[in-house]
Amino acid sequence: MPNPDVSDSGIPLPIRPGGIAFDLDGTLLDYDGRLDESVARSVRLIARAGIKVFLVTGRQLSSCRRFWRELELSTPLATCNGAWVGFPDREPFLHLRLSPSAREAVLRLEGEYDLYINHYIDDRVYTLKDAPEREWYSRRFSGVEKLPDRDDPILRRLPTKCLAIVPEDERARFFGIFTAALRNLAVVTSSNNRFIEILPLEADKAVGLRALAAWGKIPLESFIAVGDAMNDLPMLKAAGFSISFKSGDPGLADQVDMLLPPLWGDGIEILARCVLGLSDSGRFLTSRSRRFFKK
Repeated sequence: MPNPDVSDSGIPLPIRPGGIAFDLDGTLLDYDGRLDESVARSVRLIARAGIKVFLVTGRQLSSCRRFWRELELSTPLATCNGAWVGFPDREPFLHLRLSPSAREAVLRLEGEYDLYINHYIDDRVYTLKDAPEREWYSRRFSGVEKLPDRDDPILRRLPTKCLAIVPEDERARFFGIFTAALRNLAVVTSSNNRFIEILPLEADKAVGLRALAAWGKIPLESFIAVGDAMNDLPMLKAAGFSISFKSGDPGLADQVDMLLPPLWGDGIEILARCVLGLSDSGRFLTSRSRRFFKK
């Protein structure tokens, strides 16, 4: 909830950002994966004001490259939840992969529970199961290639990440199963009500943000991070100032400094105006932001 102590009109954003890191899905993209021109225009205005704009996304590079171009960015981006960081069409300066033990654990769970799982290998996506999820994911994100069986040579290469797509009402159960099976082998997180993401132990969005901050020579305390899901939380905590949306995961509401209307409620346009000093910020600040106003 907005903090009544700091919600009077006229309060500027309590940070002067050197960089701003955006999640994609549910933050800049709507829930159909579309980038509205009004959102793109707001992001370009921020960049043209001299604030470096970065993308930090769970998507692999091939499915977010076009948005990087549409936003007219010239900065590196972090993909696969921070496991891959670099520029499109260049060798990355960070690329983490699942360990052989984590890969084998994922394959075992895939077979044991007859799950649909995407394996992200060298910026391509593969699956062992020809299910409706494959068609949906291919249409919504990027193409998924069907492999004949788990002995296919492609699966001998270590994936950057894996993604299980499960029924919404079973996500909590499978999240617990994956967490227990992959303890000390991988990071297990979630980016929406059906996705369980399996990442290298060293990877999360905070890792990606730190790599981008090092590239841009921007202190983390000068970063604004913007996201809507629990996989964004490491990045939101690492940045100097954090922003989410009322349409985002409810678990983020008390963990961010600013809570904005949904994307479809002009959330990004309001964000841009606050960042550029054109609108009041106080009415969107949360109780967590109180630390900026302590004397």
